[in-house]
Amino acid sequence: MAFLGVLNTLNDLKKIGVIKDYAIGGGYAANYYLEPSYTYDLDILVLLDSEADYHALYKHFREKGNKIENVYIMIESVPVQFMPGFISPLFSDAIKQARKITVKGVPSKVVTAEYLIALLLVSFRPKDKIRILELVKLVDKNVLDDILRRFEDEKTPLRQRLGRVLENIQ
Repeated sequence: MAFLGVLNTLNDLKKIGVIKDYAIGGGYAANYYLEPSYTYDLDILVLLDSEADYHALYKHFREKGNKIENVYIMIESVPVQFMPGFISPLFSDAIKQARKITVKGVPSKVVTAEYLIALLLVSFRPKDKIRILELVKLVDKNVLDDILRRFEDEKTPLRQRLGRVLENIQ
């Protein structure tokens, strides 16, 4: 199974120090909590210190012979998009607070449903709004509100965006 191969690769990257930590985000994370739906790529939030470390990650895969298409690194035929935690405190915190899981004996981490909602509110695409409507039924509302309050700003009013999504179901 290609997905397990990707998880093994991510765990190996952590072991050899190419990345400090990681968590599954995006559509695969949504599929962990909800009914499965189609998603093209595997979004991986990675804990790295700098842009140089991010470039070193891509260099590592180039040297291993992995195909790179646009932002995607092909691992076990799965397009993987790495999103470094240093681009946003929300990303970094989502990795640190991620839920430990095991997939067919392979350890991994997935962002919590609360952080996933916050991340979806940042991207705020139509498909994200649909996922938010389902995920919000599963979360601790106090934890979610705390996350949204800590990471929103004028450019990204997370609580206001959540309110807009939720008013559509009433």
